[in-house]
Parts: sequence; structure tokens; C-alpha cells
Amino acid sequence: MSRFFGLSKTLPFLLCLLAAATILALEQIAPSAWKTVKTYLLSDPFFYHSLAIYLIALVLALFTYRSLYNFKILLAGVFFLMAGVVSLLYFLRMPVHLGRPIPPGGDENLRVLLYVAYSLDLLLIALVPSYLPQRVTRFLLLFLLFAEAALLAAFVRFREPIVSFLAGLAGAAWDRPFALLAGMNGMIAVLALAVSARRRDPYGWPVVGFLLVFCVAFSRRGTDAEKLLFLSLPFLLSLLVLVNLVASLSHRANYDPLMNIYSRGYCNLLLQGRGRPLGSRFALALFDLDHFKKINDRYGHAVGDQVLHAVAQKIREMSLPRGIACRYGGEEILVIFPDTSLSYAERVAREIVSSVAGFDIPISRNRGRARLRVTVSAGVAAAEAATSSTADVLEEADRALYRSKRLGRNRVTAAQRAPRRADA
Repeated sequence: MSRFFGLSKTLPFLLCLLAAATILALEQIAPSAWKTVKTYLLSDPFFYHSLAIYLIALVLALFTYRSLYNFKILLAGVFFLMAGVVSLLYFLRMPVHLGRPIPPGGDENLRVLLYVAYSLDLLLIALVPSYLPQRVTRFLLLFLLFAEAALLAAFVRFREPIVSFLAGLAGAAWDRPFALLAGMNGMIAVLALAVSARRRDPYGWPVVGFLLVFCVAFSRRGTDAEKLLFLSLPFLLSLLVLVNLVASLSHRANYDPLMNIYSRGYCNLLLQGRGRPLGSRFALALFDLDHFKKINDRYGHAVGDQVLHAVAQKIREMSLPRGIACRYGGEEILVIFPDTSLSYAERVAREIVSSVAGFDIPISRNRGRARLRVTVSAGVAAAEAATSSTADVLEEADRALYRSKRLGRNRVTAAQRAPRRADA
């Protein structure tokens, strides 16, 4: 229960709750200060300041993606930019045409549709995995970007047919939009928390926090409090992205400077379950360069370092999105697969071994450039039960690696059984 309600996971929700409470309190308790806020809210500079914050959040999301490959954060930055700009135009009554002018803030149907669009965005963010292969990420990002743009344009251009269609689906509930939105957001919140708990990620509570802000803002229809609540979302999003950025910098601090993958110290934390929970079942793949001493003896240690870096980056790239690559010792690289089966880890290891064998590594030699090919051997083992320990699984992977060496190198050997934990 403490893992589910821990401060590190619920903090984004508490920040959203604090923002909503502060805005409502400001409106009721400090009318003079609220008057100043309203003056700023209704001004053109607020539009450009908010737009700048949206863009900063998107840039930060793109930057952190290069470090952590977190698709949820990237998608949140894109969606909040797209829907946020349309919301700014709607609430601040800025002139814009999307086939027809966006009407002033009195159009209740368009207002409901904008809230529904945001809620659907959060539902999608909650459902997508955090980590996806880069090719899949690029395709999904472009597809969802155009889909979001088309959806928002359709909300403005064809809102009457869309409203009629949704009203037919919702029935009498459409006449009570707040109850409809609150019920929909409640179901999304439960689903987001359930998915977050199942995947062991911290992104369920931020979704719940934003849904809470939406409901509070919707209940303040036509007031300046609604505008401030709704338009404060880019600032809240930027805070969450900054937290993700700090996490990425923290991960970078645990990188091995030569191989540019995680260090042995961080590897030990992962194996202890402190960096990231491994789950009831996990897999380990241990890689070792074949005949690396001969490379150092023939080409020198500088070339050896280039080979280590190139191979480590190839292993890191191909082990994503599930695998976490670490330097285990010397030229050994350990890939940790949380919540993963032996068959999946073995398949990825075989792909890595085959790819490294066909990879030309550029090296500097005799004041010129040359290319070198190397091979790696691997051993794979997995824990299929909660009683398995990382020490046992690592020992099995090490034995499997040495079997690969004895069988001729440039191959993968998998442990045939899940190891058992020795009785204490």
C-alpha cells in the first residue's frame, strides 16, 4: 500500500490539488489580488506567456526523451501543446479560423468538447507504454499528432454534428455535462491508477491530478477562475517534465564514462531492486567481447576503448525498450530485463550477438581510419518466481556465458531452468 500511495508517486497529484485550492482561495479570500490576476488573464501577453510555457514543456519533453526514451512524457508534451493552444484561443477569445472562426467563450458545446479532448488525451497517455522501440515511437508520435490536430479542427468546424452524435450516445447524461465529465474522468482515473500499478510506473497519479483540475475548472463555468485553472496546466506540466529532466540527469550521473551506459554501482542498485523494481520475474543477459585482449595487444588500448564504446552502444540500443544495459566489469556488459521472460531476453540477446558480428566499428589507426569487426558471447538466465534471487540468476547467466565461450564464442547460451533461491 505504501508503494501505491508513496509521496514520490502522489506528489504530482498533490501539486495539482494545491494549484486548484490556491486559485479558488485567491478568488474568495483576496479579491484585490484576484483583480490583478484577472487583468493579466484577459490580456494578450498572457496568451504569449502561456504559449511560451507550452513550447518550453515540449522542448523539455523532447530533451528528456533522448535520455530516458519515455514515450508518455513526450506524448504529454505534444498533446498539451496542441490542445492547449486551441484552449488559449477559446478562453482568451483570440481571433483564429479553422474552416470557421472559433466562437467566443459562451459556446457551451465547444467548451465541453475541449474538456473531453483533454480527458481523452490523458486516457491515451495513461494507456500507452512508457518505453517503445524508436521506430514505433516515431510512427505513433506522427500519427497521434495529426490525429489530435484533425480532432481539434473537427471540434471547431463541425461541432454541431459532433455534439448531436455524442448527445445521442450519452442520452440524458449530455444534459448534465458536469456529471458526464466527472463520471468519465472518474473512470479514466481508476484505469490510469490500475495500469500504473500493473506496470510499476509513477504516471497514474499525475493523470489523476490533471483530471481533478479539469473537473474543478469545469464546475466554475464562465468565471475567471476557470480560465486560470485551465490555463495553469502548462505550468503544472512543465514542473512534471522538469522532474523527469532531473531524473534523467540523475541517471546520467550513474553512467560509465567510457561505455556511456550505466555504471557497475548503478547496476548493483538495480540488482538490489532499489533503482527500479525488477518484478516477480526478470531476466539477465551477460555479454563479453571475444578475444578482447588480442585487440588491445594488436591495436593498442585507445582502439580497445573505441571498440568497447561502440559495442556498448550497440547493445544499449538493441536492448531497448525493456533492457537496461550496465557495465558489469572489464569488457562485460550486463543487460537487465525487469518483468521479462527468459524467451524474450534470449531472443533479444541473439539479435544483439548477430548484429555485433556484422557491425563495422570505425577505428583510428596509423593516422588514418579503418574498420574492425568483433564478436560477443552471451549467457542468459531468468527468474520465473518471486523466490528467485538476483545472485542466483546472475550466477546462472555467468555459467551460460562460459558455456558459450567453450562452444566456440559468438553465440548465446540460455539457462535451461529458473534458479532457486538457496535456503538461508
